[in-house]
Amino acid sequence: MVKSQRIGLALGVAALAAAAATAFAVPAKAHVQSAGVVKPGAWCGGNLWKLMTLSDTGRKAVNWTPKPTSIPEMAKVVPPVRVLASRNSAFEKQMWSETVVIERYRQQSNGELAFELFDIPSGMYMNAYMPNPQCLSSTTRGRASILSARTAFTSACPAPTTDWQPLGASVTLTGVGFWNPLKTTLGALGNGAELRPVTGFSLINGCGKF
Repeated sequence: MVKSQRIGLALGVAALAAAAATAFAVPAKAHVQSAGVVKPGAWCGGNLWKLMTLSDTGRKAVNWTPKPTSIPEMAKVVPPVRVLASRNSAFEKQMWSETVVIERYRQQSNGELAFELFDIPSGMYMNAYMPNPQCLSSTTRGRASILSARTAFTSACPAPTTDWQPLGASVTLTGVGFWNPLKTTLGALGNGAELRPVTGFSLINGCGKF
């Protein structure tokens, strides 16, 4: 290999390494505050963020009367071929309510609280999320309910950390249907169905309540 070719190859490898480092870098300003909420920043955005925070243009189409369901029933819902940044399906236009066990939970780097939910009769799991309060916009529908649900959880249960924590609390959660294109998260349903955002939290037992 001639010298000019070796130099070109070296520069190409360096460029690829730099691109990879940029793609997976954590935002310099991202950090968890003592209050347990991440400061808002670029991580409060994203293609699906408005859906995840009920700030999208279709938010008023959501039926606000909760419909009782279960994890097995959620698993039967047929997902869309492609997840879009608009609220298109009946599943996404409905408030759902289910009584489940919070198997474990954690705080994500974007400040969301992630929950792995468990259905005792079926042995099935699914996920639910409470958004970072500082990432809610002025157009968020049900803002007070979303904030109240998160406060109810954090007031009753141990403070969330960035690592998964076991809990085992029985709760009733209310939330809006959401399709997650990423199905590799711990406890994710195969069809990507989730409750996101969670708009209601009621503790039945656990977290010191008997």
